[in-house]
Amino acid sequence: MTRGVAMAEETLLDTTGSMGNNVDLAFAVLPNSYDMLTGGKNPVLGRYDVQIATGIFNDVEDTTRGRGNVPVFCRSQFEMGEKIADQMTRLVPGRGGCGNGKEDPQFGLFGAAYLTAASINGYGLKYYHFTISDEPVVETIDLGWLKRIFGEDVLDRVKENTEQVFAPKNIPDTSDTVRYLQGNAHAFFLQVGDRHDVTRQWTDLYGPEHVVNLPHGTEFLHCVKACIIGLTEGVLSLSDVSEYLRGHSVPNDVAKAIGAAVSHIPLSAQTLYPNFSRLPKAGDVFLNKTDLWPVDPKDLPAGSASVPLSDDESGGWL
Repeated sequence: MTRGVAMAEETLLDTTGSMGNNVDLAFAVLPNSYDMLTGGKNPVLGRYDVQIATGIFNDVEDTTRGRGNVPVFCRSQFEMGEKIADQMTRLVPGRGGCGNGKEDPQFGLFGAAYLTAASINGYGLKYYHFTISDEPVVETIDLGWLKRIFGEDVLDRVKENTEQVFAPKNIPDTSDTVRYLQGNAHAFFLQVGDRHDVTRQWTDLYGPEHVVNLPHGTEFLHCVKACIIGLTEGVLSLSDVSEYLRGHSVPNDVAKAIGAAVSHIPLSAQTLYPNFSRLPKAGDVFLNKTDLWPVDPKDLPAGSASVPLSDDESGGWL
């Protein structure tokens, strides 16, 4: 199947001890996300060139208390197909945690918000971002840890990527970061478990329409994400969800539970953007590889080289 412009999808996963076997379940099913989004009878992102990244987070106190082999945050590249699973083998689940009532996904959120450039945003559309956890998040973002994770020049990279200028004493907090992320991404929090304090905090951050409780933990995480994306893209309706999931071998009772869990999200939100129906498609011709919009071949200057939009070069990542 030929595809059009690049579409990014990223999962930011809690791998601390309180997640229990949800860590292993997520690692088992996340590599299936690509086929779920691009293959089968109803690929919910079938018109795009889908590129997927996975990030994991732990607790900073695992490192400060001597567990120096535990990364606070680790993120794969954006990849396609079998490379997604290969990248995930490089991620190191912490499986720790200090019983301190929080974890530290805020650094992954910062990276997604301020250190990611998605070509789909150039068309006025949004990409997809999912955070999965069973714990609250720290509401401030420490510059020292940002530098340890992303490098001493992290604020320069933010300015280069977003034109946002942050003084060392004026780093955005988690709420500001989520707000900025949601300006570029359809960003959702997927909750493991049913702790009310967790639901309350993440609802305050994301808004109630962007918080979804996972009905079977992470066992069907890829399916929940695919349904959210399909509903947001307008490819699925709520009445389609159960049949769509059964087509991917999901038991009927689980399919119904997932349908109920995602029924409150903003439906067809992506379709509301003016360029939704105007995106370039495979085979379109561009004057330059980095151009967003194609040209009519007859309008090319004499002797100029054109760049066709292929499956391998379709908007890409910057």
